[in-house]
Amino acid sequence: MAEMTLDRFLDLLDRHGPVIDRWPAPDQDGAEALLAASAEARSAMADARAVASILNDLRVAPPSAAMLGRILDAAPRPRRWISEILSWRPAIAFAAALVVGVYLGAMVPTVQASDDDWSSGLGYALADDTSPFGGTP
Repeated sequence: MAEMTLDRFLDLLDRHGPVIDRWPAPDQDGAEALLAASAEARSAMADARAVASILNDLRVAPPSAAMLGRILDAAPRPRRWISEILSWRPAIAFAAALVVGVYLGAMVPTVQASDDDWSSGLGYALADDTSPFGGTP
């Protein structure tokens, strides 16, 4: 790779931190050479190592119960989908009854009257247009 510039070194230092072994392999040798030759690169590396040391030593305290309570209180509540479905209960019951009724109605066998069948008389009686109470309907 081309010779390492100070701008490239500072960019890699910002991106990958002060451990040169974590930098891209093609840039590691150039970074080592620039560190040996440039006081500004050494100063930037020392500053980055100081910041990394502070961050590594930093310990975060666990959240308090009050803080956790405030976070949970501020969180949005899950929607109660079951209550939304229950508000549709009458419509669902009507639709279910309608479907069952149509299904059962379609399953009723049709009666075909024939002269040989004893039920043909029933078919004729039901097809009679006269009123059982006399007169025409």
